[in-house]
Amino acid sequence: MAGKFNKHGSLSVAIDGRLIVLNGEGPWNAESLHLSDDKIMQNLRAMYGSPWGVLAIFRGEAVYVPEAFALLRKQIKKEITLGRVATAVVFEDVNSPLLSKHQFESIYEMPGHEVAFFDSADDAKTWLNSLINQQQQQA
Repeated sequence: MAGKFNKHGSLSVAIDGRLIVLNGEGPWNAESLHLSDDKIMQNLRAMYGSPWGVLAIFRGEAVYVPEAFALLRKQIKKEITLGRVATAVVFEDVNSPLLSKHQFESIYEMPGHEVAFFDSADDAKTWLNSLINQQQQQA
């Protein structure tokens, strides 16, 4: 297919309760954003309509190329309408953490969605579950 690029970066996806857990090493392009695991997608769709969050644990060059940046923002806007309430980001051995944080704030900060950065996955998970529980009680 002309114009299609090879996938850059690695990204694994798992479901943990009401959380989507992303583990990845960048940089990422648009092709790396496509989720093709049917079981994961089925579990994700089961969460739609109720509050859920994303725990993102990243390493390496934790940045998105511009095309992926725009695609990811569009995807998150849609997911907010489906119940996504927050993203917690953990940088593990990220080469340029300040640059990555700046880009991720630009991607994830939008109305109806919170983003925070943590030093540990446990702290991030606690924060996310607290927000999800708070949202569920308000519903």
